[in-house]
Amino acid sequence: MNKRNLLKAGLVAAMLSTAALMPATAVADTIKLKVGNWLPPVHHMTSSLRAWADELEQASGGEIEVEIMSAPLAKPNGQYDLAKNGIVDIAWSVAAFHPKRFWKLMAVETPFAANSAEAAGVAAWRWYEKHGFMAEDTADTKLLALFAHAPHLYHSSKPLASLADFNGLKIRAGGNGVKIAEAIGAVPVFMPPGATHDAMAKGTIDISQFPWESVAGFRLAKVSGHHMQIPGGTYSGIFYMTMSPKTWKKLSDSQKAAVEKVSGEWGSRFISQKWDAAEQSGLDAAKANGNVINTMSDADVAEMKKLVQPITDAWVAQANDAGLDGAALLADYHAILSGL
Repeated sequence: MNKRNLLKAGLVAAMLSTAALMPATAVADTIKLKVGNWLPPVHHMTSSLRAWADELEQASGGEIEVEIMSAPLAKPNGQYDLAKNGIVDIAWSVAAFHPKRFWKLMAVETPFAANSAEAAGVAAWRWYEKHGFMAEDTADTKLLALFAHAPHLYHSSKPLASLADFNGLKIRAGGNGVKIAEAIGAVPVFMPPGATHDAMAKGTIDISQFPWESVAGFRLAKVSGHHMQIPGGTYSGIFYMTMSPKTWKKLSDSQKAAVEKVSGEWGSRFISQKWDAAEQSGLDAAKANGNVINTMSDADVAEMKKLVQPITDAWVAQANDAGLDGAALLADYHAILSGL
């Protein structure tokens, strides 16, 4: 065999050798994940989702690309099913919008528990995972995070100076906020968060129950000229973020590892911190509009705590009826909070 043939044979052998190694060293195909979003682009959650998505893309080393969808495919209470049925890869929404699925998680929304979004989100994840509720309630998806908003206060088109001023006023509320409104003598009205601005402008409601960030996120500064802060907050609403089981199954091991890295307690803390940080924008918007900001008196706070105690008692009773130790579970949640 001449030198030219020897060289060709060597090149062929090298190529075959390399090809034989390819299955073990090949990089996984890039996958694009779509995240459902039902809030307007001006709301901070859109940018917060993008920040989380950036972390995921970086953790994957470029194997995952993430699109934050700009138009909702379902109402907020239909988001979980979008993920469960594989219509979107990742969905998120308010846990309280799914009262049958997430009733146990409502323990973390009992009044006057957490004083920040970060504390509520991290404690919720630890507590929900520790007691096995995550496996029970979200077995049909891959739960990625439980995050929270900062504690609620009240934004009103009418003056609010005391607890008595709430009597008979119509409050847009959801979750435990409905029961709180009833307890303080107001009339709860349920509607999607995004409908609040128009409802207040038309007089359909008098008050909205939101954290400060919503004043900016839902453009409430000009329609609610009065704000009542509650020392210690009323409660922090809990959100979930979850992945389609179909999507999870088709991810490579390295892609799954990237998802895990930015999920769980890490993801719960990361997104909750974004909600805490967004509070200032709402407060700034209220001040810029010259709105009146009052803080509930200590006496009224004490009275409010008495009025809303039955909400906590009702959750304990529901847990007991389900064969759980409601008081012990709630005490453990508070213990987790105090340890943060």
